[in-house]
Parts: sequence; C-alpha cells; structure tokens
Amino acid sequence: MEQRFPELNVDLSVEQQFQMRVMEAQVSAMSLQEARELLLQASRLLMMKDNVIRSLVKRAA
Repeated sequence: MEQRFPELNVDLSVEQQFQMRVMEAQVSAMSLQEARELLLQASRLLMMKDNVIRSLVKRAA
C-alpha cells in the first residue's frame, strides 16, 4: 500500500499488536453470522471516526 504521508507512523504499537492477536483468537471461534455482524459494526465505527476527523479538521481550518 502506497503511503501518501511518509512522515506519519501507521505501524501498530506493541499493545495494538497484542490486541490484534486477541481479536484473531476471538474471530476464529465466531460463527459466520457473528463475524459478518462484527465486520459491519467495525465498518460503521470507522466511518463515524472519519466523520469526526473531518469535522475536527473543518473546525481547525
């Protein structure tokens, strides 16, 4: 993936890497329906995060 802003650190911290391992274990035990619901919820939360960031940038401008 090409990075537009090379000065930004997008690597996961050690804590985030641990959280990903925990999530991987939880997801492997989920049913397909539960995994789909989690994916939809995560997508919605990411969109909400994008909206918050856009709103904050507009206020700062």
